[in-house]
Amino acid sequence: MRETTRNLTEAVSLIDDRYLDLAEKTNKEILEMSKNKRSIVSVRRTMRTLLLAAVLVCLLTATAFATGLFDIKDRPAEKNETYTIHWGESEYMPEGSVTWKDLKYVFKFEGPEESRKVEFRPGWLPFEPNEAVNAWSKTEDGWYTRLVSEGAPEVDSFSNNYQPYCVEVYYAPQFYNDGAMILMYATPDEITEEDWGEYKVMKFHAEQVIPANEYREETHLNYYYVILFNQDNGEIVVVAGTSDMETVEHVAKEMEIRQTDEIVQSSDFENNAVFIDVGQG
Repeated sequence: MRETTRNLTEAVSLIDDRYLDLAEKTNKEILEMSKNKRSIVSVRRTMRTLLLAAVLVCLLTATAFATGLFDIKDRPAEKNETYTIHWGESEYMPEGSVTWKDLKYVFKFEGPEESRKVEFRPGWLPFEPNEAVNAWSKTEDGWYTRLVSEGAPEVDSFSNNYQPYCVEVYYAPQFYNDGAMILMYATPDEITEEDWGEYKVMKFHAEQVIPANEYREETHLNYYYVILFNQDNGEIVVVAGTSDMETVEHVAKEMEIRQTDEIVQSSDFENNAVFIDVGQG
């Protein structure tokens, strides 16, 4: 009820002044036509219709990001499914692009081409992040758009727990036009869905198997994911790590997320696909 009242108040505040001027003018006309009761009823009915229409239009505008317009669908990658990513020409990528193939799993999104930008602030972490590594993604008042644990003294980069936690923000509009959020190397187990208030949450464990070769035995790497998806605004907050599900979920639950006034559009992104495998760059 409180949210509805706020939206109605905001909608009324957005009514064009022309409608208000028309209402004032019509009230004067009603007084002048006081001898003609039919005219009074007709004018009042017209004004009610006009003002109601104005309120409805403004209400739709005020709640454009609160109507559940976004959706997520997940599935194993198809055998020949590929995504081409453009990164600019370099000595390592002379053609300026790379095609991802042999994928494990994909997340597809539907909805409008814009969202409000969001930022997050951790409420709990197993240990403090390396500020130098994360400085570029931190705002002056302590909010982040990306946060990783690499570079912290507690992290052993040569162990299987090389990225205990990381948090990254994506947006459904960036996957517009048949893009996808991808697991390239790890295959997820059963995905559990939960409702965390405004967020649809998907939790799962994924395993990457690195085949044996002449230098090493077969290696199994374990990753843990909590994906928070806002179906109203379209942001996707991926909390993942190599530690364990308890740690990753604790980070996700204690995190505070805020919407900003900045609008993110599909045209802001050069590519419409990203991969979310932990520790892969």
